[in-house]
Order: sequence, then structure tokens, then C-alpha cells
Amino acid sequence: MNADTKQGQLQTVLLFIAALMFGFGALVQIADQRDQTETPVVYKSLQTPADIVHLTNPVEPVAYTSVVSLAKLPVADKKQRFIALLLPAILISKQHLQQQRERLAQLLSKSSLTTDEQAWLDQLKANYDTDSPAELRKRMIGLPNSLILAQAAIETGWGSSRFFVQANNVFGVWSFDPTEERIMASQLRDGKAVYVRRYGSLLGAIEDYFLTLGRGGAYAELRQAARHTQDSLELIQHLHRYSELGNDYVERLNAMIRHNRLKQYDSYQL
Repeated sequence: MNADTKQGQLQTVLLFIAALMFGFGALVQIADQRDQTETPVVYKSLQTPADIVHLTNPVEPVAYTSVVSLAKLPVADKKQRFIALLLPAILISKQHLQQQRERLAQLLSKSSLTTDEQAWLDQLKANYDTDSPAELRKRMIGLPNSLILAQAAIETGWGSSRFFVQANNVFGVWSFDPTEERIMASQLRDGKAVYVRRYGSLLGAIEDYFLTLGRGGAYAELRQAARHTQDSLELIQHLHRYSELGNDYVERLNAMIRHNRLKQYDSYQL
């Protein structure tokens, strides 16, 4: 074998190795990108308040499948543990929402869709109760953590309500479908039994919350405002139709956010 032949074989081997290394590097890069957008969720059931994972920033992606009443804890401890319970679910849900928005934008830029892509798009439009892709994009809003925490604290009494403890129901969502998981309220309305939805986890309750605000005509002003600001004290002005209390509800949210300094949690991330 002459020197030219040996040199040619060596170059071939080196090119092959380089190609392998490039491919491996590309796979690592793809894996890194996937890890940045897909955070694995840990589902956890509570036995006592002590089981609540301590809140840090970044936040551990824990979705609690059952909770316990925080009513008997000292006030400061109760509030901190409640926030530690809810904030992970809020952040996971917001991440899911962002991923859906990104996929929606990608699909709407395509000239044609596969069967699976069309089915996904149709389901999303059904979830948000609209046939318009342009309107769908407007309905998929994100909200600041402080606003959601304030509503959750008011609706559950900082994790003390029966609906919260027995049904993972954070926002007192009613159920009118006898086929879904639900529990009966302790009081009648107009002489009739009423029910609230039971969720499989706090994450389910938060994701349904975003759907409710995205679907309802009562929250069109909120959705429009959320496209221009993520200041919770501005956005709560558009929640006067969320509760029967009207503007008093807005004032309660304002006091809740300010008094408990909830805006500090707006910068928290997974």
C-alpha cells in the first residue's frame, strides 16, 4: 500500500469520525432544547402540611394530587405553605400554555396540516370555544403569578375551604355535568343541590382556570389587557365580573396582592 493510499484512507476515517461527532453534537443540542421546554412533572399526594415541598426559585415542578387543610397553621406559616402548594401548578400550567401557543403559531404558518395536526388544532379550538384561529390566539392568555395567587387565596381562604381539600377545587368552579367528578355543596341554591368540580390535581384546577378565562365572554377585556401588560394591579380591574361581589372583589384582590407582597412571586420560574 503506497503513501497516497494510506493518506486517503486516513482522511476517510477522519471524515467519518467528524460526521459521527457532528451527529452526536446535534443530538445533544436537540436534547438540551427539549429539556428547556419540557419540564417533567412530579405528582405528589399530601398527608400533612409538612409534606409540602419548600418553595425555592427556580421552583420544583410538583403537582399535588391531594391536599390537606391549612386552617390550623399559624397565619404566616399557612400563607407560605399555600403559596408553595399553588405556585408550582401555576408555573407548570403557564409553561404548557406557552408550548401550546408556540405549536399553534407553527401550525398556522403551514400551508397544510397532517391529520394529527388538524385534530390537535380542532381540539384546541373546541377547548376555547372558537372556530377562528386568529381569535384562538387572542384567547390563550398568560397572567402574572401574583394575580392567580390572590384569587386562589381568596377563593380557598388560604387553603382552608372544603372544596379545596376534598376536590382540589381552587376557584370554586361549579359542575353542571353529572358525568364528571364532583362533590355536592353543603348549601342549597333555590332549594336545589349544587355541585363543584373535583380535579385530579391542583394542576388540573389551574389549567381549567386558564380555559375559563380564555372562553368566557365576560373576560374579553381581561384578555385584551393581558396582551399589553402583566401588571397584576392593572389586570385585576378587569375581573369585576368574575365574582358576584363586583368591584368589591377587585378591591379585595388589590388588598390581597399589596398586603401579602405577592408581586415578588411574579419573577419565579420553573
